[in-house]
Amino acid sequence: MRAFSGVSGIIWECIINGVCASRMMLFPMRSIVLKLGKIEIGKNSAIHSGCYISGCNLKLGDASYINRNCLIDANHAQVIIGNNVGIGYASIFLTTCHDYSNADKRTGDVYGKSITVKDGVWVGGGGGGVLICPGVTIEEGCVIAAGSVVTKNCEKNGVYGGNPAKLIKKLDTLQ
Repeated sequence: MRAFSGVSGIIWECIINGVCASRMMLFPMRSIVLKLGKIEIGKNSAIHSGCYISGCNLKLGDASYINRNCLIDANHAQVIIGNNVGIGYASIFLTTCHDYSNADKRTGDVYGKSITVKDGVWVGGGGGGVLICPGVTIEEGCVIAAGSVVTKNCEKNGVYGGNPAKLIKKLDTLQ
C-alpha cells in the first residue's frame, strides 16, 4: 500500500480532491483523471462530484457508482468495490486504524484493514449515509440501510441496518 505525503500528497489533494471532485468536471473527464491517479474504475462506472478519496488503493468494478459527497479512505489499505454496486450519498469507507495501546499517545501507529464490497450490493445514502469500518466484507447482493454503521462482515443477500448494523432479513434470489 502506498500512503501519500509531502509533495505527492499536496498534488493528490489539489488534483484528485480539488479539481477532479468539482461539480464542474464531467464524468468522462473525472474518470480519466482518477485513472491517471492509479485508481481503477471499471466500464460504465462513475465517481460523482464532491467525493474525497484519500489514496489510490481504490478499485471500482463495472457498472458501479459512488454517489456525491462520499469519503473513501484508501490510503493505508484497499477499498475494493465489485460490479453493479451502488454507493449512496455521503457514505464513508474507513480503512485506517490506530494502535491505541500506548497510554501516552492513544492515536499510536497507523495501519490499515481493507474493505471489500462484493457484486450487486446497494449501500444506502440519504441524510446520514453509511459508515463502513476497517476490515469489513459485504457479501454479494446485500442492502445496507441508510445511516447504518457496518462494523462486521455481512452475509450474502441480507438487508442490514442500524448502529451497529445487524441482519434485518434475508432476501430471496431468482438465480
